[in-house]
Amino acid sequence: MEGKDRWYKQGPPLLGEIKRAGPGPGAAHVWFMGQHGFVIALGGLVCYIDVILNPLPGGGGRDCRAYPPPFGPEQADRVDYYLCTHDHADHLNLNTLLPLAKANPRVRFIVPQPCRTLLTAAGIGETRVLGAEAHKTIALSTDAAVIPVPAVHTPFIQKEGEKDALGRDACLGFVLRGSGLSIYHAGDTWITAGLAAALKTLGPLDMAMLPINGTDWERTADNCVGNGNAMDAVKLALAVPIDLVIPAHYDMLPGNTENPAYFADCMYRWAPQKRFHICALGERFVYEKSADRH
Repeated sequence: MEGKDRWYKQGPPLLGEIKRAGPGPGAAHVWFMGQHGFVIALGGLVCYIDVILNPLPGGGGRDCRAYPPPFGPEQADRVDYYLCTHDHADHLNLNTLLPLAKANPRVRFIVPQPCRTLLTAAGIGETRVLGAEAHKTIALSTDAAVIPVPAVHTPFIQKEGEKDALGRDACLGFVLRGSGLSIYHAGDTWITAGLAAALKTLGPLDMAMLPINGTDWERTADNCVGNGNAMDAVKLALAVPIDLVIPAHYDMLPGNTENPAYFADCMYRWAPQKRFHICALGERFVYEKSADRH
């Protein structure tokens, strides 16, 4: 398969590193798994967010991924929580979730409430699937919690995102809290004044994973739902207390990509006082909170 050499670490070495993860207080380990997928270890837990470990077939059945998964979903052997931000195949995919659930009987899944029945109808037990609703905190352990934040993942910039018939958000971001850290995974979203205001109430944030792929008229015509771009990510980093930004959602699917070096250039030009990190696929990024930062 093309792209197999793009991984810094994959297979048993990557799985072993995740399994051994044990960051102490004020620290987190983060692995970039492609697109908007991350594995985050903090507060004694390992959380997968939007990690897709299966092929994504396109026309003619050919895999659309620019590179293969680092390992199969049935190989994942340390997963406490698996979070999905919304029901798109590169964020929530039953071909990943079902074998991962079978291989990890204790893993619990957190998805937007409107997506919950997708998992339970497919055979994942009711007690294992938590429906997330905006601003309603979900306790993960005595030392960790997740706060869902509304995302605006629409074809064009709007004030609010898609909702179901009961008014519940179909697309979410998540703020993970544990070990004295707050880590924001934006999911897919435009950057809006409402999002910035919501994040300010939850800040300061230690890390934020933000999409930078943006959109254009060709992708819109091809039913590609838009996201914020590199400059939007920079502006959010300036508007909200965020210590470090990690760009995402720029590399997996041809025609829906962005060069993260452009994001780096925007940060250098417009926010030189802000920290950022561009992750290699399968790289472990170690974040440690400075005692005198806040």
